[in-house]
Amino acid sequence: MIRVVVHHDHKQLPDASETVVPVQLYGLNGINYIGSPVIEKIKRLGVKVSSTAIDFLSIALAITAADTFVKREDAADGWAREITIQMPLAEPEPWNNVKVKLEKALRFLSGDIWQFEFTNDGFKPPNPYRQYDRFHLVKLRSLDSVSLFSGGLDSAIGVIDLLSDGRKPLLISHAYPKDHTCQEAIAGHLKGRFSRFSVNAHPISANGETDVSMRTRSINFLAFAAVGACAVQTVNQMSRVELFVPENGFISLNAPLTTRRIGSLSTRTTHPHFLGLIQEIFNDVDIECDILNPYQFQTKGEMVGSCRDQSILQSVFQNTVSCSHWKRKNKQCGCCVPCIIRRAALRKANFNEQQDTYIYDLLKTVLLETDKRDDLRALSIAIEQIATRSIGPWILNSGPLTRADFNRYQHVFVNGLKEVEVFLQNEGIQ
Repeated sequence: MIRVVVHHDHKQLPDASETVVPVQLYGLNGINYIGSPVIEKIKRLGVKVSSTAIDFLSIALAITAADTFVKREDAADGWAREITIQMPLAEPEPWNNVKVKLEKALRFLSGDIWQFEFTNDGFKPPNPYRQYDRFHLVKLRSLDSVSLFSGGLDSAIGVIDLLSDGRKPLLISHAYPKDHTCQEAIAGHLKGRFSRFSVNAHPISANGETDVSMRTRSINFLAFAAVGACAVQTVNQMSRVELFVPENGFISLNAPLTTRRIGSLSTRTTHPHFLGLIQEIFNDVDIECDILNPYQFQTKGEMVGSCRDQSILQSVFQNTVSCSHWKRKNKQCGCCVPCIIRRAALRKANFNEQQDTYIYDLLKTVLLETDKRDDLRALSIAIEQIATRSIGPWILNSGPLTRADFNRYQHVFVNGLKEVEVFLQNEGIQ
């Protein structure tokens, strides 16, 4: 069991040891720290957010710190870590009441065993900047929703559709440098009323050693969105705020393509069961957000084809990134599962990508690369099994699903695989 002790005052942190990881929250004085740029960004919202929203953000950052600083390879089985997070909150009582639900949600999301110990005297909501302070503030007046905006193809379609419907969203982004470049290129083509709230969690380890699996990354996104939604709600005097998570249904389910991919390769960042658990927690602690994925039952190709403004999508799709490895070489690989699904979707919708978009533009060459072809072969195997394998139990391998929508979940999974099958056939592979 690793104990991650998190505090905004570095003087309150214990010494590091083999079983204790101290982390300073919202500062730069600790051995390990996270969230140093966050408070400045929150002040620029120009409104004081609730203690509940700040506590959720503090919890999410602590989770990200633990996920980053506690290496999986040190776990007893090389995967599932046992982590206790000890930290103060501004108002711990509501979070102590949902602690079991939170631990359950995190266990589902990351595959680890989590425990939380919440105490008093946590970081309180910062006083916001005002316009007369001469700071550039986020414009929140007249906004009516928030939406995650990653720089990916799905999130671009999500905001284009919202703006085409006359909605006025606050776009929530992780402001990592390369992601930020993509997000700016997309935002420059958008038409309509929207604002941006870009934040960087900025986890830094003293020894530079970090885990790279980052299964909990979506909890940060949702926490930033909850803070933004609280600000939108306050400024515009709304009872509840819609929080959009635009993700195609096939990737959202992320059912394991083969039996050996059930563990480390089956992430659950936007799985409907996880988002449902977070919604329950929001309801219990009075975070007035409704989490919605409008594309839960659409494939990526259907998302592209039904986008409300095709001209804008044509202008921005080349600036979007789907690849799970692109930051290593600043170029999409073309052969990971997200890249192949993207290429299949764009082909289905007759979108022509520029030459040299991918490291592996010719997908057939990947079959000769023993260290690159695993994702492609997994998709091929899954496609071959559509006719013989029971779809219901297959998709349940990634997590529980509601009975009422179960047939729709099965359909989007099968349709997503068939979309890829057509693409691979055109590539001379399937």
